Amino acid sequence: MAATRNILLFAAFAVVAAPVFAEPVTVEETVIVDYRPAVARIEAGDTATARSRLQGVVSRLSIDEGDVVDAGTLVAVVTDSTISPQISALSSRIEGLQAQITQATDDLARNEALFNQGFFPKAKLDEQRTGLDVLQRNLASAQSERNALSARQAEGRILAPADATVTSVNVVEGSVVSPGEVIATFATVNGVVRLSLPERHAAQINEGETVTLRLPTRGGDLRTATIVKVYPELRNGAIIADATVPGGLEALVGERVDVLAPVGERRAILVPKAYVSTRYGVDFVRVEVGDRFVEAPVALAAPLADTEGMYEVLSGLKPGDRIEKPE
Repeated sequence: MAATRNILLFAAFAVVAAPVFAEPVTVEETVIVDYRPAVARIEAGDTATARSRLQGVVSRLSIDEGDVVDAGTLVAVVTDSTISPQISALSSRIEGLQAQITQATDDLARNEALFNQGFFPKAKLDEQRTGLDVLQRNLASAQSERNALSARQAEGRILAPADATVTSVNVVEGSVVSPGEVIATFATVNGVVRLSLPERHAAQINEGETVTLRLPTRGGDLRTATIVKVYPELRNGAIIADATVPGGLEALVGERVDVLAPVGERRAILVPKAYVSTRYGVDFVRVEVGDRFVEAPVALAAPLADTEGMYEVLSGLKPGDRIEKPE
């Protein structure tokens, strides 16, 4: 009985300890795309400037480089010291004309009643009516002139032209500016980025194509971008293209990036990382030979697997071979 029990225990241990191998897989060729990194720079997808429309002094400046502003945000105020006295003078003139019109209206109403009774000459009454009409026209002219000056004074409020980032501020508070002088420059880099690439890559950059952006200054971060527009004109020996980046791209204007542009397709053998073992600097893969699996040395294209965990095998395997995971 004891011997029988020992045999049963040994058999159970053998069943539990027996290695379990994954199902073998068949090696197949895969079409892969080769990429060539091209050094590019990020430019602003949209640029805009805020300019002064008045000759005056910057009395208020509420932005600085790097600020993110919304469209319509007040960024600066330019004050023309000659406008306020003119508005005050016109306001006083308007008040005087309104008082004259009130008096002339009362006089005309009283004289019309006398004219109806036959006690006031018609020529004098017509003269008063003409005088009242002249006063009303002068009042309208003065009000229009004051409105024009008020509108001109409002032109001193400089607003942000779009949702953007402030890239440069060219003035300080107290600066004297002229009409058309640039107050600040704005740029947008979120969502749509503008890439500047060497012209030798013009044939590889097409609208609708997906490219990979690598940001060396940000730890080699990889982002996917879709080319939405290729400009037909070269700029300083570079091709300009607009690309959309899902989720936006936080980068500096002028920052260098690597664009991994496709240069062609080829067929290659890819095997999962789990099927490759390395001993003493030599890489092995268990390949089926006859009715058993043996370890065969292989040459890999790179010592590290790609982002999907696959190795490219240059030699040692052929399409149709069956491989399994190492013991």
